[in-house]
Formats: sequence, C-alpha cells, structure tokens
Amino acid sequence: MRLAFSSRTELPRERIERLGPQVLSLAEIIAILLRTGDRGKNVLDLASSLVEEFGGLQGLSRTSFREFMEIGGLGRAKAASLVAALELARRLYAEEKAAEEGDPRESFRSRLARWSANLADEPREFIVAVFTDRRGKVIEDDMISWGGLDGAVLDLKFLLRRAVRLDAQGVLLLHNHPDGSLNASVEDRLLTEHVERKLEALGMDFLGHFITAGGGLAEVRGRPTEGGRSCESW
Repeated sequence: MRLAFSSRTELPRERIERLGPQVLSLAEIIAILLRTGDRGKNVLDLASSLVEEFGGLQGLSRTSFREFMEIGGLGRAKAASLVAALELARRLYAEEKAAEEGDPRESFRSRLARWSANLADEPREFIVAVFTDRRGKVIEDDMISWGGLDGAVLDLKFLLRRAVRLDAQGVLLLHNHPDGSLNASVEDRLLTEHVERKLEALGMDFLGHFITAGGGLAEVRGRPTEGGRSCESW
C-alpha cells in the first residue's frame, strides 16, 4: 500500500517536529532513519516496503546488517542507521527491564538482559562471558564461542586466560537454547560445577551460569539434590 501526502507539513520530518514522534507510523519512523529513497521509489515507499518485507518491528529487529544490504535501495549508510537504531531500542529495553526488577547485581544484570534480547531468535547456540571488577562493575562482556543447533563448546583455557588478563574478580556465563527450552542439561550442570572450581582456584568469584531462550532467563544450578531443582528462572 502506498501512502500519499497532500502537503509538505505531512512529511515525516515535519510531522515529528509539529506533532511529536508518537504520532508517526513505523514506516514513517523508518523513513526518517533512511533520509532518502531510491530510483523510482521515494523514501516512504522504501520504508513501507521494508516493514512489509520483514514483517513489522519484530522482524526488523532480527535483521542483520548483511540482510539489509541485500535489499535494493539500501546502501551501507542506510543499513548502518537501521541496525544502530534497532540496537539502541534493544539496549533501552534491557536496561529498563533490569531496573524494574531491582536486582542488586544490576551492574551485570542489565548486560544479561541485553544479551538475552539479542539472542532471543538466534538459530545457533552462543556462549557469552561477562567479567566484573572487585566492586561488581562490568569490565567487559563478549561472545566467546558459538556452535550450531546442537550446542557450542566452551574453550575453558581461553575463558580463564581472558579473566586473568582483565584482572577480573567475577565471571559469569550465559548461553542460549535455540530450541526455546530454559531447562538445564546434564552437561550444563557439570560445566557450571567445573568452571566454578577453576575460578575458585584462581581466587575469582563465579557469578553464575545462565540460560536464555525466547527472551527468558534461568540460572543453572549444580547437580540437584533429591527432589531439588537444577535450574531457576529469573
């Protein structure tokens, strides 16, 4: 569906100035980010086609830079603007979610929420490590391993070497389950115990091992006692 405007005051940039961003449609907001159209297609038509192609905001949020680049009419600058704007939205959502829950470990909880949002629709498994200082502030967080549908392998030597080089006091791990399950496997529990022992030997705190799936989070516990649980949802 094409949209037409009867006057200059109805163009997206003028509407946002006159009425505020809340009145704009998704296509109009995308049009402002794109700034210009392409041959034979004005900027609003281009924005509308993107919204239709990717199925709205949720679909756009899962689209990579490379996928945007494959769309006719989008160059590097336009693709970068879209990816950056969507990343800002994800980060804001993650920080607001962490703040609402009032977790005392918010210094790294917000990072967990952000990674959880980023990995919500990933078809492959990834492992993320977060390193904190003695005051619990995040020094660095990074994706340290990735695999396929069936799992990813943690390079423990690399993890420990990274922690030592950063002079980290605390380390936590996060990995996603592409199948949507927040249940910990036997391997997840054994890995949790093993990493905790290795970090303890280095005088570092193990802040936890977490699973994310579909935007949810659960903390992996060690081997459950009889009748106990091995995974606790947040």
